[in-house]
Amino acid sequence: MTLATAAGAAAQLADPGLVDRFRRDYPALHDGEWWRWFTPLLVQPAGWGQIAFNIASLVVAGVIAERRFGTVRWLLLYLGTGLFGEGVVGERLDPHGAGNSIAVCGLVGGLAALLLLRPGEATRPHAFVVPYYTACVAGLGFGGTVGAFVAPTAVLVVLSILLRNRHYRGVAFGAAVVSLVTAGLLAARPDQHGIGLAVGAGLGLLLAATVRPGPRVAAPARTSSR
Repeated sequence: MTLATAAGAAAQLADPGLVDRFRRDYPALHDGEWWRWFTPLLVQPAGWGQIAFNIASLVVAGVIAERRFGTVRWLLLYLGTGLFGEGVVGERLDPHGAGNSIAVCGLVGGLAALLLLRPGEATRPHAFVVPYYTACVAGLGFGGTVGAFVAPTAVLVVLSILLRNRHYRGVAFGAAVVSLVTAGLLAARPDQHGIGLAVGAGLGLLLAATVRPGPRVAAPARTSSR
């Protein structure tokens, strides 16, 4: 999926008209342009900033999600949320947009659900990426460009301290709760990213029962200086 998304970005840079041919267009979809159900996931109409953020998010969240869920469940989270977003959510909230962020939200939502259920198994990247990405999209949804900078910066500072705590499991669980509550508030706005996170979380709760338990992650050792 990362290669397909990167290929789509490269193609749109070479042929800017591709964005209009691939973006959401529901009258065209209903008139027979069936590919518009999934091609919006392959182009990023906002340009370089959207390309960089969405591909980087897909790489980071995607690697963690594949390690925790496995490839098949990963595809269910990503494509299930993405296609639901294109087929149901986009028509109401962003009928002319595009981008794979709603599918990435599915991965992060699934990771949030697994973090809630099994906080002791979560690696530090897992416990970090869930609240950080949630802060990015929630900051954007509630506060625009300023919120998209301030919210994840605050999360970065707080988690850099808390994830060193010896009560690691509690911190990871708390991060999951805060992320899921934030996703719910964002979905109620309504906001397509919040809905994507919520759908991913729902799928994650269902899929978690099929994920083999992993080893528990040890809390960081406390060091003392003399």
